[in-house]
Amino acid sequence: MAALMAALTLAALAAWLASRSHHAGALRRWAVGAVLATGGALLNVSQGLVPPELSLVIGNPLMVVGVGLLIDGSLRLAGKPARPLWWWLPALCLVFTSYWWGVKSPNLALRVMVFSPIVIWLMGCLLAALWPLRRRGIGVGLAFVGIAALLLSVLMLVRALWAWHGHIQPVYALGTPFNMVVYLVGAMSFVAIQTGLLLVHQLLVIAELRSEAERDPLTGLLNRHALASRLPATLQGWALVAVDIDHFKQVNDTHGHAAGDKVLAFAGQTLLRQLREGDLAVRMGGEEFAVLLQGMHQPDAYAVAERLRSDLQRLAPQRTGLAVTASLGLAMATPGTGFAALWQKADAALYAAKSAGRNRVECAATPGATP
Repeated sequence: MAALMAALTLAALAAWLASRSHHAGALRRWAVGAVLATGGALLNVSQGLVPPELSLVIGNPLMVVGVGLLIDGSLRLAGKPARPLWWWLPALCLVFTSYWWGVKSPNLALRVMVFSPIVIWLMGCLLAALWPLRRRGIGVGLAFVGIAALLLSVLMLVRALWAWHGHIQPVYALGTPFNMVVYLVGAMSFVAIQTGLLLVHQLLVIAELRSEAERDPLTGLLNRHALASRLPATLQGWALVAVDIDHFKQVNDTHGHAAGDKVLAFAGQTLLRQLREGDLAVRMGGEEFAVLLQGMHQPDAYAVAERLRSDLQRLAPQRTGLAVTASLGLAMATPGTGFAALWQKADAALYAAKSAGRNRVECAATPGATP
């Protein structure tokens, strides 16, 4: 009973958080799902006290629908489409089997051998729904849910095998050690899964707030403050491209700041499209950007810079309605070069590009290297 009260308390907490979170849809589904699953579990353990039409035909499918809503909420949290067939089909299957082998022709072993695989399936679906979030700072919460789901799945597998060999007893017969384990592990696993889901939500919110603090809201690029925490211990093997939008002041003066913001947002999107995993793109301020390329020789880095310049010029008319060009300066890090010195070299190359007529890429002098 304490575990069931804990489950309802966690459901209430999820409902309360829903009114304060932009993930309200996921939290509401978790709250309703937890209430339904808890209600189904209460009916299920009331076998012998209430008619089987309630304890089995309604109780078992109700638990599945409740867990299904946990899955649905998790998919919603991950930005994935709902998969109602994942749990509606098992729920309908349990309506039939619970009636047939619970009311019409009672057979506990067959009911268990149907119910247990369904629970294992639902646990797998829940983890699959959360898996896309694994790289978004929710590792502890995902582990919490995963361990509880694994324990419950193993328990269901053992119970199905136990039923296969004819040793099964109703779960409400708590006098046997195995049934005590089934009841306790089942109840506590569900509480742990709910706790893990709420932890996933809170960790995701923290990660989102951290990301918002590190990102320039207009361009989606890192800001200068975030760059300091992302820089590697040594820049050897890195290339730095300084990017500056040509005649940007004229854009603001002639077309207004809204048009200028549109150009900056377009520039940020264009830079992000060229990044590989591990590369960095930063808004340094105003219309000036920095792109850090990891593990590149100068000819390759020059080719990337040239693609950036070309894309900015080629795509700007259709994306912004304006003709936009940019000047770029490329500098290669040498042993012992810090970011400040590397930026100074790239910035000098950028101004050389402006002096040479703009809309071009210039390289800072690097011994033994030519574009």
